[in-house]
Amino acid sequence: MIPVDFHRAQFVPDSEVSRRLSELKKNLNAEGVAAAWIENTADILYYSGSAQQGVLLVPADGDPIPYFRKSLKRAEAESPLDVQPFPGSKSLFKKTAGLISGKGPLGVMMDVLSASKYLWMKGKLETVEFADIAMAVRLQRAVKSEWELAQIREAAGQADRVFSEIGNYIKPGITELELTGMVEARLRQLGHSGALRIRGGNSALAMIMAVSGDSALYPTNFDGPGGGPGPGPAAPAGSGWKMIARNETVMLDIVSDHNGYHSDQTRIFFTGTQIPEEAVKAHRFCVDVLERVQLAMKPGRICQDIYEEVNQWVQDNGPPEGFMGYSENRVKFFGHGVGIELDEFPIIADRIQVELKPGMAVAVEPKGFLKGIGAVGGENTFIIGREGGQPVNSASLEIVKV
Repeated sequence: MIPVDFHRAQFVPDSEVSRRLSELKKNLNAEGVAAAWIENTADILYYSGSAQQGVLLVPADGDPIPYFRKSLKRAEAESPLDVQPFPGSKSLFKKTAGLISGKGPLGVMMDVLSASKYLWMKGKLETVEFADIAMAVRLQRAVKSEWELAQIREAAGQADRVFSEIGNYIKPGITELELTGMVEARLRQLGHSGALRIRGGNSALAMIMAVSGDSALYPTNFDGPGGGPGPGPAAPAGSGWKMIARNETVMLDIVSDHNGYHSDQTRIFFTGTQIPEEAVKAHRFCVDVLERVQLAMKPGRICQDIYEEVNQWVQDNGPPEGFMGYSENRVKFFGHGVGIELDEFPIIADRIQVELKPGMAVAVEPKGFLKGIGAVGGENTFIIGREGGQPVNSASLEIVKV
């Protein structure tokens, strides 16, 4: 039994799927690519409306052909496309070769296609040339529709709700992992799927990062400014077994999720009555950086230019200790795109020549890490608009005493 009625409110609208496929076909024609071969789950969800296993073939000059393996019944219920059962690899390769014969290369996403799968496909499709369409797909997905932005706003609302209830969770004497468990449970109650999608291979990330005091400075493999020991060597990032103490900061970094769309936000809390002046000043510096990036994120601006402009201000005004990561944790970006995946375009960083467009969603996260105190700063998700980034989070960026 397929609970269509139960899930119908979460379905991707037919008009969304149609618009996305039309844009993809326009991009394929512009690049001289005969068809797109799509099998990465996030991309299948984006272009078909269903996240089931299979391959979606999109000819540049014809109707999309979705072949689903598991679950075919769910794909039939969830996608507006004419879903077909997976025919088997041999038959699918034969159909693909015939579909694009004499018309151009087959477009694949090299950033998520494994080397072994690519070599296997090359061996089976001997007469077919391949083209990398990963950048075209990622840039298309970077610009959100109003429907997608509504999902991101709903996701942000989950985090705002948790931040407003934070006194129920942060208490000296509990471990970071205990705090994590309580907050994750609340997020699930609010509709979080419990899953995060990350495009970058070989990556794993928890729903939230809750780190206190010097734990926030702990060296980690996480590609972000925040540290954290994690539970141990097998999960070496984020919340660990440290007990939350008095008179230190607690950084709560939440990746919320609504209907598959993420929002990313961070707030700082202090377990005492008198926030150290050093922390107040460093926090204000980070919030100033966030606001400068926010105002600079206007349509037409290039990501690299914004990064260089704001980073120059940072250097001219003397950043606090551990700005954008303590010691080897330091990163060289200010923000990253969010959507179906957490690490989407655009990226506010050096050498990123991506032009900002209305509808892009960017999480900006300037943070500092002070020895003996912990993390300061914050993170908001913004939607690119004519006046700069428009925040989707409503919780105050000020340090909150708990």
